[in-house]
Amino acid sequence: MKHKLQKNFDGRTLSAVQPAKQRVWEVDFLRGMMILAVVWDHTLNDIRVDAGGNYKTAFFQALYDFSCKYASSALRAVCQPAVVILFIFTAGLSCSFSKNNFNRSLKLMGASVFFTLGCFVVSVVLKRHIMVYFNVIHVIALSVFLWSVISWIKDKCVKNRQKNLFGVVMFAVIVAVLLAGYCAKKQPWTSENSHWFFLAEHSGEAYGRFRGMDYRAFFPDFGWFLLGAFLGGIVYKEKRTLFPSVNPKYVRVVTACGRKTLIIYFVSKILTYAFVYLFHGVWDVL
Repeated sequence: MKHKLQKNFDGRTLSAVQPAKQRVWEVDFLRGMMILAVVWDHTLNDIRVDAGGNYKTAFFQALYDFSCKYASSALRAVCQPAVVILFIFTAGLSCSFSKNNFNRSLKLMGASVFFTLGCFVVSVVLKRHIMVYFNVIHVIALSVFLWSVISWIKDKCVKNRQKNLFGVVMFAVIVAVLLAGYCAKKQPWTSENSHWFFLAEHSGEAYGRFRGMDYRAFFPDFGWFLLGAFLGGIVYKEKRTLFPSVNPKYVRVVTACGRKTLIIYFVSKILTYAFVYLFHGVWDVL
């Protein structure tokens, strides 16, 4: 691709204008695959849980039977957590391409709070407990905010000694977050009025009342996010694709989904639940 030349009023060349930067297609592709997998899992879950079976049509009854088998299958037990972890990891990877992660975090926080408030309103109106207190969107929003602080500190480390100390501290933080998250699962939740339910997943009856639907714990997920963020800064330092020989147009359907993950997540969740609730729960035509 030839560079366009910028000239002054008498025709002399001043500088070569670089072409517009292209998106790194493989990151969009990975995000697209993950969001499609999330939509698939949520759709089957809504068909199975929200309606509770007893469909009138053979097609939806077959989908319900399939979703029940899928929910208890070894495939979902392995793939579902792996997909979510990879989704969060890719969100960290994407921070390398954001011009302002702080502003991005504020937008994500606003969307997550709006989502929680929307669930509260729907729960009150429908008199059904469908609260989402803290899920993958909340995890990513808080993670991006903390990353904007961490990257600011990283930029302040200009001396080699400071850079080395920063690297050691962040490595320790990542290991501590991952270990804390996985170790906490084995500990019972004893407090009846704890406000720290979002930090780590616990066992116990009291904890179950706080977690809400579609819950994700901040620990260890924040550790996976940090791994993605640091790896993105290393692998994509030049912000160029690692696979330049691949023509992105052949995967543009998936990459388009990867560029609109937040919209697809919210819209698919709302439409699927509304469809099943209205056509089965209210109108009873499915």
